[in-house]
Amino acid sequence: MLSWMQLARKIEGASRTSEKARLFADALRSADEVDLEVICRLLGSRGTAQAGAVSWPALAKAVEEVAGAPAGSLAKILDETGDIGLAVEELLESERPIAGEAAANEERHAQVRSSAIASATGVLPVAGAGSAPTLRSLPDAFAAIRGASGQRRHDLLMQLFYGTSPIAAKYIVRMLSGDVQIGLRDGLLESAIAAAFGAEVSAVRWAMTLEGDAGRVALLAKRGALAEAKLHYFHPIPAMLAAPAASAAEAMERLSEIAAGAIAVEDKYDGIRVQLHVADGQVALYGRDANDITVAFPEIAAAAAQLSESLVLDGEIVAFEEGHPLPVSAVQSRLSGAETTLHERERTAVQFIAFDLIAHNDQLLIGTPLHARHAQLSAIGIAEQCGGVIQVAPQRVVDGIEEIEAEFIAARMRGSEGIVLKSTTAAYAPGRRGSAWLKLKHPIDSVDCVVVGVEYGVGRRRTLLSELTFAVRDDLSGRLTTLGRASAQLGEREMSEMGRWFEAHTVAQLGNYRSVEPRIVVEVSFDELRRSERSGSGYTLRGPRIVRFRTDLGPDQVASLSAIEARCRAASGSAGETE
Repeated sequence: MLSWMQLARKIEGASRTSEKARLFADALRSADEVDLEVICRLLGSRGTAQAGAVSWPALAKAVEEVAGAPAGSLAKILDETGDIGLAVEELLESERPIAGEAAANEERHAQVRSSAIASATGVLPVAGAGSAPTLRSLPDAFAAIRGASGQRRHDLLMQLFYGTSPIAAKYIVRMLSGDVQIGLRDGLLESAIAAAFGAEVSAVRWAMTLEGDAGRVALLAKRGALAEAKLHYFHPIPAMLAAPAASAAEAMERLSEIAAGAIAVEDKYDGIRVQLHVADGQVALYGRDANDITVAFPEIAAAAAQLSESLVLDGEIVAFEEGHPLPVSAVQSRLSGAETTLHERERTAVQFIAFDLIAHNDQLLIGTPLHARHAQLSAIGIAEQCGGVIQVAPQRVVDGIEEIEAEFIAARMRGSEGIVLKSTTAAYAPGRRGSAWLKLKHPIDSVDCVVVGVEYGVGRRRTLLSELTFAVRDDLSGRLTTLGRASAQLGEREMSEMGRWFEAHTVAQLGNYRSVEPRIVVEVSFDELRRSERSGSGYTLRGPRIVRFRTDLGPDQVASLSAIEARCRAASGSAGETE
């Protein structure tokens, strides 16, 4: 495993994306099939989600005990490095063998380790008690940790890190945190696989879209069998995305350039994007981050189980009260990871509103024009079979700017965010934000960022969030860089719940400010984007406002620094003036 982690370090240190791709391609070319699958899953941006998020306190406690270091040692190093992986590496390098402690404590640490190893033996799949994990054992080890809690989880974490080299621990802890941070994003990963096995990048990308598994795609590429890639039920594909349009006139102009047929309009619902899979008597709901969220919406799963055909539906889960849609926070409140209770279901009624049909029985439909997909979706009779819990989104054809504006006003009066305009002749483009779908919402712009720091209120509001510091992703380094901060002016209940989450996932604290694990994504609206030498990213937002928590997105899906730069240039017609 050490050689692969050394490779990860080389990739992380490479200054050019082409060099990152070359290094990874060379390694993949010489790997056997088992290692090939595992390393692509672990180092790819989607694969780290398999690790299962482990909280900062749990990681810190396990690593400190393995190192024989005093409590709080890791937090001190983290304050200096700003990187949990680097902090773990540095601590293990400095503290092994046990240093800086009285000799009497050495026996205690040995006993702790022995106890943990004995407790975990037979559970954590490593070569032997007290031995370091192998690369091949990591996925099963992560699964065991994810399924454990309390003392058992602690013991498993200790065994995972005990005997592991500092460099390996660096990347293992990043995997457990959900982000490897070496700059090997999906596009670069696909390029590396293609280069390694002499395949076309487009073929690799298509296979990745269908399979959703970098390890499986790499194996197919090695065998020269990318054509065998297929859509699998219960393996979600990336959602097609809508690009923003500033006005009805702009939307009409852009769609007219590509739409050979009519333009369809649908409400843009204020809910969470979900992909629904139904096949062989099974049902699953997946969020934008591909996580299974079925337990949060048992009424939708029960309704979908009534369907007599196999389907993959793209849609939105929306909360309603007396027929009127509620803000997205009403839906997000269910996404705690625990099964939704009857009381919660009665308090907040939800519907799944399907607006696209990705697969139907044995037929993959993403290459089919929208008008045909929607006609096939409407003909299934979903609402009738599901008792109204699952609905098909009404779709209307518009012709001209005035009709678009009228539809926008009508949608807003119905409580929707706005409208989505679609070319009826366009295919479904997984994971792409093109011109075939355009969204028209509020006359402000927004950007998805990850929260890296928080401040709390005072007095009676000491448990409520006051301000959030947010960041975007530097494309080149793969690291996060701050874009700004904004007041957290959402519902008190939501603020209280998220406040408790951030408190539990604090990595360092200075006064009223906490550095937190970068796992929570927020949508930030703003009036203007401008350059700033005082911001870590080199850019700042005027009038930033936290719109909502994006529980459907992971930290690897936030805006990139290059996208921020492009938006600033587009808005100013130049590089922009320095604030």
